[in-house]
Amino acid sequence: MRKGLLFLFIAAIITLAACNNETETGNANKEELTPIAVDVKIDPEKINPGDEVTLHAFVTQGEDKVEDADEVRFEIVQKGSEESEFLDGEHTSGGEYTAVKTFDADGVYFVTAHVTARSMHTMPKVEVVIGNPEVSDEPTDEATENSDHHAGENHHGSGDVTIDFPLEAEYSKGEASALQVSFEQSGTPLTEARVRFEVWKTGAEKHDFIDANEIKEGVYQSDYTFAETGNYNIQVHVEKGEIHEHLEKATNVK
Repeated sequence: MRKGLLFLFIAAIITLAACNNETETGNANKEELTPIAVDVKIDPEKINPGDEVTLHAFVTQGEDKVEDADEVRFEIVQKGSEESEFLDGEHTSGGEYTAVKTFDADGVYFVTAHVTARSMHTMPKVEVVIGNPEVSDEPTDEATENSDHHAGENHHGSGDVTIDFPLEAEYSKGEASALQVSFEQSGTPLTEARVRFEVWKTGAEKHDFIDANEIKEGVYQSDYTFAETGNYNIQVHVEKGEIHEHLEKATNVK
């Protein structure tokens, strides 16, 4: 009788420990999947041509202030123009990144913060009015949207899109490797998009394009077999409506 009770007691302890481990693992995974968020602010709010303006990007992940972002760049485009200016953001403190800009002329401008941090990428955009632009000089909304869409590789005009694109530091030659990426727009999974992986060996002219399948809401995956060893670049492309985003990363194959 005592042996039976002892067995049940030990079994209960083992089961409880397993449940605790699963809970801790689940919490860790939840933390890893928390997307980064970027809040863009312009100082001062009222701006005239010639004023020195500070661009702010506050980067967070859940309650954590992100002080180790891989890249923060501010893209500045005047409404109706296809020319972009990029300024590197410098970390000040508490997840805040800043850059200084002087706008020379009246007009409506778009400031996009390109932020890459913790294997994720997001590009929130805000509108800035400088001085007193004449309404008659501004293009229609349709023209602006077309300009945003066709402005080229560095300008997307797609709003707040977050890209989570984790890559292994190393892959094996000749083995099928799973490439996976997930997208969110304003915190909601980006579904039914066209997603492709562009893969090329560093220095090579040939680029392989592989279509990805949506395996669950906002998550896209494809298999790729690396034919050679060496350093590779992988760029993911996503398109849906006015959205046209891309993010490039590097990896190694042995």
